[in-house]
Amino acid sequence: MRTLLPYRWTRLRYLAALPVLLAVVLAFSAIGFAQVAPSSSSPAAQSADQTSSDTGSSLGAAARKAKAQNPTHAKKVFTDEDMELQAGPLPRLKMDGAENADDVTAAIAKYKLTHTPQETEDVVRAWYDRYDSELAAAIQANLDTTSLRAANINNGYELCQQNQDYEDYQHCRNRQMAEQRGAQHDRTEISNNTNVVVRIQHSFMKIRVGLTQNGLRYDWFKVRTTNNIDRF
Repeated sequence: MRTLLPYRWTRLRYLAALPVLLAVVLAFSAIGFAQVAPSSSSPAAQSADQTSSDTGSSLGAAARKAKAQNPTHAKKVFTDEDMELQAGPLPRLKMDGAENADDVTAAIAKYKLTHTPQETEDVVRAWYDRYDSELAAAIQANLDTTSLRAANINNGYELCQQNQDYEDYQHCRNRQMAEQRGAQHDRTEISNNTNVVVRIQHSFMKIRVGLTQNGLRYDWFKVRTTNNIDRF
């Protein structure tokens, strides 16, 4: 019995310390795994980073290449000379200042010298159609404005005659004042359109005479009247 006690005591102390040793071993294992884990996964991470870097470089190179192939062009600034070229070989008709119908006639005569009769007629017709459309628009605008203004004045007059209450009378007076302001605006618009109409009509008549003097007779070169229906 005396010889076995020390052995049993040592065995019991070993068993009691076993859990502590196990915990220490597990702790050191965890620390070692944490240190090894990044290095064990680093090849895949490096591969992904490399792929992302390559993709970014490829996209950047493609963008630089596209920019080099498609340089930004300066915006075109249109001048009066550009507008003259777009208007064709004949000068544009002036709406302000001295009229230039004689300049148009001289340009037609000059163009005739170096072009066929059909080419000359085509150029004159294109020029004529442009200003005939502008003439028609100005005439129609005056007709519409005059008709609408007359209808508004008539409706306002009837409204004042039918309503005798004070509130209705005030409403009627306010409407009459608004109609007067509108009429002033309409008179300005009609005056501007009338200037365009007179300028184009007078220029057409002068140019038509000049065409006849240069041996050019076009049955379609007619002048609209202010009713926007008849032509002469």
